[in-house]
Amino acid sequence: MTTIRALFLNLFLFFLIALGSSICTAQNIVTIPQEKQTEIDRFLELSQRYKQAGNLQQTIFYLNKVAFIYWENGALREAVNYFLESVPLNEKVQNLSDIKAIYSNIGLIYTDLDRLDLALEYFNKSLDIRRQLNNKAEIAAGLIDVAYLLTVQNQFEKAIPLLDEAYQLSQKVGNPRLTLNCLRLLANCYERLGNIKKATEYNNLFATFEQHLATQQVKVEYEEIVGKTQVEAEKERMERMAKQLELEYQKLMSKAKEDSLGFVVKAKQDSLFQAEQVAKQQQIEIDLINKDRELKEVQISEQKARERTQQMIIYSISIFLLLLTLLALVVYKNYKDKKRANVLLSEQNHEIQRQKDQIQRQNENITKSINYAQGIQKALLPAQNYLQEFLPDSFIFFKPRDVVSGDYYWFRPIILNGSDIYNPDEDKLAISAIDCTGHGVPGAFLSMIGYNLLDEIVEKGIHNPADVLVELNKGIRRTLRQDETDNRDGMDMALCIINRAEKMVEFAGAKNPVIYVNNGETFRIRGDKDSIGGGTDNLQNVKFTTHQIKVESPTWFYIFSDGFIDQFGGAEGRKYMIKNFSELLLQLHYLPATEQRERLKQEIKNWMGDIYPQVDDVLVIGFKVEP
Repeated sequence: MTTIRALFLNLFLFFLIALGSSICTAQNIVTIPQEKQTEIDRFLELSQRYKQAGNLQQTIFYLNKVAFIYWENGALREAVNYFLESVPLNEKVQNLSDIKAIYSNIGLIYTDLDRLDLALEYFNKSLDIRRQLNNKAEIAAGLIDVAYLLTVQNQFEKAIPLLDEAYQLSQKVGNPRLTLNCLRLLANCYERLGNIKKATEYNNLFATFEQHLATQQVKVEYEEIVGKTQVEAEKERMERMAKQLELEYQKLMSKAKEDSLGFVVKAKQDSLFQAEQVAKQQQIEIDLINKDRELKEVQISEQKARERTQQMIIYSISIFLLLLTLLALVVYKNYKDKKRANVLLSEQNHEIQRQKDQIQRQNENITKSINYAQGIQKALLPAQNYLQEFLPDSFIFFKPRDVVSGDYYWFRPIILNGSDIYNPDEDKLAISAIDCTGHGVPGAFLSMIGYNLLDEIVEKGIHNPADVLVELNKGIRRTLRQDETDNRDGMDMALCIINRAEKMVEFAGAKNPVIYVNNGETFRIRGDKDSIGGGTDNLQNVKFTTHQIKVESPTWFYIFSDGFIDQFGGAEGRKYMIKNFSELLLQLHYLPATEQRERLKQEIKNWMGDIYPQVDDVLVIGFKVEP
């Protein structure tokens, strides 16, 4: 059996080396570009120099530039750290406006990270600063930010008072964008709370206000059209004036001809009145001269009107041609820009597709490797129903967060009678639930080391639970060379050794407890404060305690990792907690083992719902001991 485990360990080490190479290759893709890293280093050096020189404004400026570079390149936690580093400096120079903006930026970053609790905290901080600045529009915007996050977390009753305040402020400052946002969110909150009357009221207000804004836009467009119409009307008026002048000129010419013809007829008909006719002719000539002068004046006026009309037409055509030329230039420039953009986009799409294919191949390789690791881990851990051969009334509820798990279970018969056959009335049975540092591949690797060390310790004849934990602590520290390196990986665990001969269960825990139910009452024994390996600095001071539990009537024992009690869920998104878990076990202990396991599985599923993801590996082991 030891040879097989050694073979599995070697295979797993080979898997980790291959997986590490693939992961490193995948991480290079999301590494900050070299030119950006050079900028970061230069800005940090400048900020340090300005800080030493006492120039806090420039120090703040370069810290914020570093934060924005990290933000733009996806290093969100580094961006938060540098934003926060500039906050106390802004406080020294009393720059509340920048602090407000920084807290809002951090809130946005935590929203991207899906840490809504931290996002809400920093949006509230930004709102407090906005209130100090006493800018009504800023306060309204901050209230809307906080209220929106509350609606995302289904806390509609808390969001409504904030939105009411923001609505009043937006109306005072006359900001239509803020007003529309308030009305839309208020309608949504009341609808989600089932208050249809209120939801309808705010939906109607939203529609009315939006229609009012649209009417204002139509009015502006109408005034523009009227302006154009007045120019056209002036042009038509001048054309009508020119036609009127032409008509008057024709009338004057006709009248002059008639007067001249009348003069000749009268001269031929009556020679006796020659002198009088001469006088009349002179008068007519004078009148003709005057009329000719008037006609010339009319012609001059008409010519001027015609020239003005022509000038207006020329100006209009020139402006039209100029606008048409500008439009053609703009269209041509847009065409060239679009063509260049399409070429660039095509190149980018090609590069993105190439990187996407590369990432897909790497992910497939990583997935195959992890699935192979899962097979190794399953082969290492005994089948869950194998425990029932030693404890008929028992179950193991094991729900890894990832494909492989950092939680694992271990049990082994301790044969004392010198034979190879386990006798439950004379021999002992060791059973443990272990929670390694982290989860996924790192945790699985550590679980393999712990599993093999436990087998070796028991084979040496060490059967006291506290002594087993002490030896396991030494083995982990020795294997991971924790006295020589900075490695702080370790594990928390609960270990029980069943001794039916003495009607006793011995327990020792590294942080993790044991819960047992007897005669309808729940008892919990806490583990010691130290973990196995990890942060323990002095090997000489590591001690664990063995607790002896007398079994005088049928008793259910439960050992577990912290995955169940630390899981977020429920209506308020809180942890499950040890108290609720103890009460749940008290309700379940009278059921058969298989039903207890199914009830635990259903409880954790209902607790998470469709909103909250599993945060850690889950392991619960239950077994009943008869006296």
